[in-house]
Amino acid sequence: MNLQKKTITRYRQFFPGETLRETSSRTGIQITRIFRLFGGKTMKVTEMEAFEKVVSDRIAESPNFSRLNEVLEEASALLTNEELGNLTAYVKRKLVAKSYSRMYIRQTFNDAIIA
Repeated sequence: MNLQKKTITRYRQFFPGETLRETSSRTGIQITRIFRLFGGKTMKVTEMEAFEKVVSDRIAESPNFSRLNEVLEEASALLTNEELGNLTAYVKRKLVAKSYSRMYIRQTFNDAIIA
């Protein structure tokens, strides 16, 4: 996956149901250009920066995120490669478990709506 697709995917994770108009007003990019970017047109650097700024502003709203970054920087400086590997494996397991639980809850919710 290239950088542009990663950026758009990350943006969509933070703002999943957002319309083109809302994306346009949030990023400051024209609505027709947003449509083209979501369709796969190549992004300009300024557009990439606009999306990244919105995502980073959203992340910065969480006080735990800055604490996590500080701890990760300290861990990368102090822990051995093996300890960092164990920590990475633990975090990945937590992410996988969270994604499965969300998928299960979403399926259960959709089944309840259909029934």
